[in-house]
Amino acid sequence: MKYEVTRLPPRVLIYGEPAAGKTGALAQLANAGYRLLIHDCDQNARVIGTYLKPDAAPVYITTYTVAKMTATNLFAGKQGEAAQAALKEMRRFCAMLQHWKTDDEDLGPSSKLTSRDVIVVDSGTFLGELLFMAAKADPEANKHAPTQYRIGGEYYSAILDYLCGDKVGASVLLLTHIMQTGEKDADGKFIGKPRDIPVALGDKMSKRMPTYFSDIWRLEVDRGGSRQFKTAATATEGLRTSNPTTIKGVEPFDLASLFDRLLKG
Repeated sequence: MKYEVTRLPPRVLIYGEPAAGKTGALAQLANAGYRLLIHDCDQNARVIGTYLKPDAAPVYITTYTVAKMTATNLFAGKQGEAAQAALKEMRRFCAMLQHWKTDDEDLGPSSKLTSRDVIVVDSGTFLGELLFMAAKADPEANKHAPTQYRIGGEYYSAILDYLCGDKVGASVLLLTHIMQTGEKDADGKFIGKPRDIPVALGDKMSKRMPTYFSDIWRLEVDRGGSRQFKTAATATEGLRTSNPTTIKGVEPFDLASLFDRLLKG
């Protein structure tokens, strides 16, 4: 049988600590001519404008009110209103993933987008919060936290199945935060060295999320304040790149250059 490669546009997962520069790095893509379709769950996309050049490609942003939907319902009003609001926002999110359309914009279905378009989810952490709250509205959840995590994880899996599959013509970039996982003793302390993994929704979904992506990179800031991307696996991190011939294990803070090399790969 002849070996043939089925090429999809990049499916990239980037994780790192808060303030590592994940959202700001998106401006590098726009400045290099990539059109961005940003699903803003963190309500922090405004920082991109600080770094955009006058001739940057268009940046489209739709924001979801995830931050106001906490498990305590502290700012959500009556009991259960947060879950219903989250369910509505989740449905809007899924509809926008399939076809970016607002009162002022119609960018067409995602199947018609190209690799020079980048669908961005910022961040996977707050997307998980949204999906967990939406799961509370499912009658099957019945106020049982493990069931809510399972349902929320099913929502998350369905979204990643769609985003990283062949129905999306655009490149895909998911930004998220970092957590540690590993075996723990009776006091909750790690036994041995923990692993660093991206945050999705709970421990199980966070471990599973990387399996959907062709490239998994970590963005970090060194002691001198310089930012860099790490793309090679270590004993504690499951990093990878789909183009190891041109992308090194440690790369400068230039997201556009990385995407350019993935597309030429």
